Amino acid sequence: MTKQFKSPFKNTKLKPFFFFLFLATLFWILTKFSREYTATTTASINYINIPKTTLVTDGSLKEITFDLSANGFEFLLYKLRKPSVDVDLRRYYKEGQMKVTIPKNELVKLVSSHLNADLAINNISVEELSISLDTIVSKKIPVFVKTNFSYKDGFKPIDSINISPDSIVVSGPSIYLEAIDFAETIEVSENNLDKTFLKTVEIQNFVNKKVSFEPQEVSVSVNVAEFSQKEMVLPIAVINIPEGTSIKLIPNIVSMSFNVSVDDFTEITEKDFKLVCDYAQRDIEENFMIPNLIKSPPGIINIEFDPKKIDYLIFK
Repeated sequence: MTKQFKSPFKNTKLKPFFFFLFLATLFWILTKFSREYTATTTASINYINIPKTTLVTDGSLKEITFDLSANGFEFLLYKLRKPSVDVDLRRYYKEGQMKVTIPKNELVKLVSSHLNADLAINNISVEELSISLDTIVSKKIPVFVKTNFSYKDGFKPIDSINISPDSIVVSGPSIYLEAIDFAETIEVSENNLDKTFLKTVEIQNFVNKKVSFEPQEVSVSVNVAEFSQKEMVLPIAVINIPEGTSIKLIPNIVSMSFNVSVDDFTEITEKDFKLVCDYAQRDIEENFMIPNLIKSPPGIINIEFDPKKIDYLIFK
């Protein structure tokens, strides 16, 4: 026959024992924690109401230690929740100051105001609280866009990528702004573009969190069109010929090919171009000149000449 287990807590003789044990423990805790102790305590410093044109430097004190006399319950509270001291710079700052100093007696009052008024504070870790400030300055820097575009077969950008606005204003301590010359957007990626692209893009945050910037995003656009190759024959003009010298070019025309948007294909004619050879830039040893395009319509790309070198004869 199975014996049934009996819990010792159901024993009526043990109940008074545990009750008195609980009372004894409770009285011991109350007695222990009611005593007054003195121990070193650390409090964090929180700077508030910082003047708009300044910033607290990294070297300024962030913690302060002191001897605190308190009972065990209060020490337990401060162990569970680290005390914090708010330093209101508006009370101590004077216009143009780059350093704010709070003397020891004022500092003790400040720390005490954030603790129980009955607590005794001694041996504070600093003779005075010195707060260094840095002036916030601003400057304008250009924005560069990071792109990863691919275009549908036969389509190309008509012009360069446009960023609006093309610059931003960064603000922060002068020591940090010296190393910042430009800003970058997050990467913009698009595949098989076959029409004009327009998108609002965020600017990457700077590593130093004390540097702010405005605006925080820009508009990125690129005009895309279908392109086709066009060919035409252009005459060559010669410039910078000395007086009394006659030049004969061989040949005196050049075949030119280029890519142009389908929309502008029929609009572009030979009158939109001017092709020259500069006599002053000729290759004397090899007797040739290089044709240069000094006038052309916007939006054409991949320009090629044939031939690329022009021979010449001189008659005097």
